[in-house]
Amino acid sequence: MIEWLGLLYTAGKDLKEYLVFSEEQKQVDNEWLEKSGLKAEMDAKDIKLAWSQPDRIASRQTDGWEVVYEVDKIKRIRRKLVRYDGTVLIKKQEK
Repeated sequence: MIEWLGLLYTAGKDLKEYLVFSEEQKQVDNEWLEKSGLKAEMDAKDIKLAWSQPDRIASRQTDGWEVVYEVDKIKRIRRKLVRYDGTVLIKKQEK
């Protein structure tokens, strides 16, 4: 019985490590938003985009804003989209 618990623990631990995405920052600008098609995609879904200072993100999350990530499922990386001055791209579903 103990062996089975050890086996399950090991499998669960390995699975958890596999499912965790590493996080990076990707420096972008407004031109990239247009060329990549991200802005058009968000407009089609009626989602508003804005830039926010990193220290204001927590207060904006209470208002319904979320940080925008570019996700690479194959490499298991999610990239936070950041401008040259450190501001972070955020989104909010419009009503």
